[in-house]
Amino acid sequence: MATPIITDGTTDRVREFPRVVLPIAADLFSARAQRLESLAEGHAMADYLRLLALLVRAQQQAFGARSAGPVADAALASSRDYGMPPLSAQSHERSGAWRKDLQDILDELRTHVVNGAAVAVNALAALDVAELEALADRVLAGTTLDEDAALVPFVGAALQVYFTRLAASLDADSVSKCDVATICPVCATRPAASIVRISAERQNLRYLACALCSTEWHMTRVQCSNCEAEKGLKYLTIEKEGRGPQHSVARAEACDECKGYLKIFYQEHDANVEPLADDLATLALDLLVDERGYQRSGPNLLLHPGSG
Repeated sequence: MATPIITDGTTDRVREFPRVVLPIAADLFSARAQRLESLAEGHAMADYLRLLALLVRAQQQAFGARSAGPVADAALASSRDYGMPPLSAQSHERSGAWRKDLQDILDELRTHVVNGAAVAVNALAALDVAELEALADRVLAGTTLDEDAALVPFVGAALQVYFTRLAASLDADSVSKCDVATICPVCATRPAASIVRISAERQNLRYLACALCSTEWHMTRVQCSNCEAEKGLKYLTIEKEGRGPQHSVARAEACDECKGYLKIFYQEHDANVEPLADDLATLALDLLVDERGYQRSGPNLLLHPGSG
């Protein structure tokens, strides 16, 4: 649904913009993989980013392998009438399609991955349905164990495919009434990052990027994406030679009110920035902000929380 916003401090010039943007691009995962491959060039973690690019390309294959199942009418009605996310990750009754997505991803990766990743792929293949579902529950709840660490990216990848497929089947108007600004209006998951867009209809507007279903939703800039505070915000970055902090693609929006932080990416400084991919390529910024006493407020499901 288009939402009006005052752009210049007057009441007679109003701009329409989408509050919720669903993941409608059929090549979403391919584009993310391409960004990861680009970011890997000359990066200190090049091998890690290339491995993730392989994983994301496997997601694209799984994404196109099947259609979305139906979303319950009751869930859609609750979303329209009461602003409840229709696919709330921790209460949505998952179908077995996500496990098929996982199997497709593992099959695709077997011919590419080596060493520790191959061990994780084989370990996942050995789990039974109950064990896989329990692991998926932990990934979605953010309660994964240290022994889950090597398995989290693959399960997270399958869940992303499953929920993104469902989100893409919805109509934006049916999910535009969620009034909890800090969670995804589709699946109630926290954002992995935020991004300031440059497209004509979203120019200079900040959108939160869901860690699970790839939905983006608008949130006012200079407002904490965790507690919604409008004061006590700091913008931390790692300066690069020849580029001042005001030109950084990635900054961490850190809040002194709740001591949480989330990265914010600026498309005006790099038109190809992709929030989930660039988040994984800027883990050094996470370390810097963690050392300042702030805690990350949203997950990246391709990363075990204890391994960043």
